Amino acid sequence: MSYKIRCYTLFDITKTGVINRKPPINGSPEKTHEWEKRRNTQANFDTILQVISLRSQPENISETKVIDIYFKEFGNFGFIYDIEENIQHIWTFEFTISHGGVFNDGIDELGNLFNDCHNVPMIKVNNEFSKLSEYLDTTPELKNIHFEVINDE
Repeated sequence: MSYKIRCYTLFDITKTGVINRKPPINGSPEKTHEWEKRRNTQANFDTILQVISLRSQPENISETKVIDIYFKEFGNFGFIYDIEENIQHIWTFEFTISHGGVFNDGIDELGNLFNDCHNVPMIKVNNEFSKLSEYLDTTPELKNIHFEVINDE
């Protein structure tokens, strides 16, 4: 039986397909800056997939989406963000895994996934919430990534 999981994060994880490590040759500074931003958001997405892949092989990976939330209403991020009243962008994607128990830590069915994510470095690209750290954080105060098992919608 496969499990469908949704990831939410405050980091820009836009899936751009830019996987090369060298910027375009003879590009203008604007084009080079845009390439760098696209490369960094793809690197953030790849980083999260690599963390997931420590315990399981993610399959049926969806495109990333940007959604707007109010922190207080969404409730899945750290309580330090509740002070913001404005709408904030978050990024989300879904994936399936074959064996849901691989992330179970005996307390939470996704506990090992949260533990694996904690303190993993990420790249800020200036689309994110202004008070965001440079690491994935799963503590109640600064939680900036959230996973949930979902039913097919």
